[in-house]
Amino acid sequence: MNAYTKEIAELDKIVRFMESKVEVWTFSRLLNDVYEGAEPLSRRLAQKLSAYDPAESPEAIKRKVRNWLHDRNIPQNREELFKICFALELPEEKANAILNAAAESGFHYRNPKEVIYAFCLRTKKDYPEAVRLVQEFRDGTPAGTSEETSGGPAFPMTGSIRNECKRLRTEDELAAFLTQNRESFGTFHNTAYRKFRKMLDYLSAPQPHAQLDLPEEQAYSVERIVNEYLRLGVPYDRKSVCYSSVTREIKRHWPSAKSLGEMLSRKRDVERKTLLLLYLVTGGMGTLQNEGGTCFKEHVQKIDLMLTECGMCTLNPHSPFDYLLLQAIRTSGEEESWPARLEWMLNRIFGKEAVWVEAADRGGKKLPDMEEEMC
Repeated sequence: MNAYTKEIAELDKIVRFMESKVEVWTFSRLLNDVYEGAEPLSRRLAQKLSAYDPAESPEAIKRKVRNWLHDRNIPQNREELFKICFALELPEEKANAILNAAAESGFHYRNPKEVIYAFCLRTKKDYPEAVRLVQEFRDGTPAGTSEETSGGPAFPMTGSIRNECKRLRTEDELAAFLTQNRESFGTFHNTAYRKFRKMLDYLSAPQPHAQLDLPEEQAYSVERIVNEYLRLGVPYDRKSVCYSSVTREIKRHWPSAKSLGEMLSRKRDVERKTLLLLYLVTGGMGTLQNEGGTCFKEHVQKIDLMLTECGMCTLNPHSPFDYLLLQAIRTSGEEESWPARLEWMLNRIFGKEAVWVEAADRGGKKLPDMEEEMC
């Protein structure tokens, strides 16, 4: 069996394993895991959410809760996730787990609104009290993004802001904290944006010695980067009825030219899946994977560090996308094999005819054999 055939067989085995044996994360299971009340979870959520939104039909709220608990869908915005956390009276750390799992980033401690929500959960205040505090402090805190420029102010590191925030216990302390850090607040993650821009620039304006075979005379547009490097065969259609929970989870937050452009112009925050895909297609920003380069475990550590610095959850093998990503980088060899391997598995999962790019189309580079032992 040649290297190509062995590689295809190994990737096919990975896909079959994921579809049959990998225990996939579900929103309903997470809710049941974090909830410690005696009242049935569905009743608790329906009653509290109805109290938070008296204008919404109680039947509509019950239907929404049923959909969540039967994993038909998950909340589509962070505000709804915060309401759930308050409804279940979750401590700050468990609320952070809900945010990380469903929205792919935990509390943003540079966002004054989320600082107030974290404070209220920590001090056992309910959602209406949190909304009151947000409105009370709204005029004293900015709503935009805080930018850190080379000539601008030196803002405190997010880690120190987070640690200081977690020590707040009274409304007076909260008020002083919001006033003191007013200039460094913003709604978007600056660290994530800096890393996003660095990897995007690597793709759009490749250097002569870059690891990727891109023409140096031409900068790539956002649309071309998405179509040629980030789409990887994932369908564009928005309908989810025909997809399984695995494929729906993989498609969720998959970048498009529109979303990437909005992240670039800071109309929306940088998303976790986009950062991970950029790391994959840039080969860890050109870090060698072959002998003498960076091994699998070191790449995992680099990715987890990047995600932690950006306030996002680290790699989770029970997440379908994370599992595929881990399998795509689970080899030593040339980094072009990373996106190629992921694309083959995605084509297999979404039911397309898997077309493997021949070695001739890859500049004569062949796929390496899968190593049984990871460094």
